[in-house]
Amino acid sequence: MTGVPSATTWGSPTATKHALLIHGLTSSSHTWHRVASSLAAQGYFVTAPNLVGHVSRVATDYRLSAITEDLRPYLEARNYSLIMGHSLGALVALALSAHIPPEYPTAVILVDPPLQITPEMIAIHETVLSEPCANPKHADAYSVENPLWGREDCTFRELATRLCPVETVHSIFEQNQPWNFVDHLNVASKKLKVTALLADPAICLLCPVEVFHPYLHVRPVIVPGAGHSIHCEFPDAVVEEALKTVTESEIA
Repeated sequence: MTGVPSATTWGSPTATKHALLIHGLTSSSHTWHRVASSLAAQGYFVTAPNLVGHVSRVATDYRLSAITEDLRPYLEARNYSLIMGHSLGALVALALSAHIPPEYPTAVILVDPPLQITPEMIAIHETVLSEPCANPKHADAYSVENPLWGREDCTFRELATRLCPVETVHSIFEQNQPWNFVDHLNVASKKLKVTALLADPAICLLCPVEVFHPYLHVRPVIVPGAGHSIHCEFPDAVVEEALKTVTESEIA
């Protein structure tokens, strides 16, 4: 049981360009609102599904493979010019890329993907992520902690944590050990254009740029001044790099 699938959309349903945006752990579809609105203004119909375990979508299987399989119907419904994921959602986007029709040009954007986490760091991340779900913070607290976020970002973040059970956080970390998804970079077809947007290492070093050096089909881009939630802090930079990757994909 995974609950009824749910998603947020932006733009005209008759648009000829489609984008799929996948949120991260303890987040929700609405947290993409600034990136999604900008893409919609560029003529995209944007779909952002809610992952299992979030927004009342209770499940028992939280392996990355199961989370990915839950979103497969979105790929079967239409072709996408752009698939983007943040954090856990980036891992899902990467896994989904193996199922993209090879004849359709699709740009894949990985926003600060946690490709590899040591057991010691998993314990830290699990505590940090489960705490706001157990004891939700008000939007004002997020605003103080994240001055680059907009008011809506903070409000949607508060709502997302209130709708994410602590058990989801624990289950995802427990069912995905060892946490090492670097080999998924091989899964992404080398015919795809893949861009990895990374946080400023002086602020957040969840995904070192060196991870991508062996993978020439992936273009890593460090966003100066950005923390982990790049799409909330620098949505214009995210959209700019995404559209650049789409263009490269179309002419490849």
